[in-house]
Amino acid sequence: MNYKIINKQVFEQAQLRSVSDVPFTEEELENGMKLAVSRADDTLALYLIDVDGQKKFDVRWDDSSEVFSGWYSAWDNFSWCLSVVDGQKTTN
Repeated sequence: MNYKIINKQVFEQAQLRSVSDVPFTEEELENGMKLAVSRADDTLALYLIDVDGQKKFDVRWDDSSEVFSGWYSAWDNFSWCLSVVDGQKTTN
């Protein structure tokens, strides 16, 4: 596996059902809840964030960020980024 799950409970819940009931700490409200991170590049991570009371997914890599409403779109993007990171690792 080329990523590490940080919050297994929420990661698994996101795949099966809504995450609207996931409670956030004050820090997570500000910065998001990290769900998974790339093993090869720790700047690539998948977060659950709160946007005006709505839970969304945020794929962050270096200084970029892309927000998704649904798990599958966010996971597709995160997976694509993982493949890019892995490709860079093998060419370096």
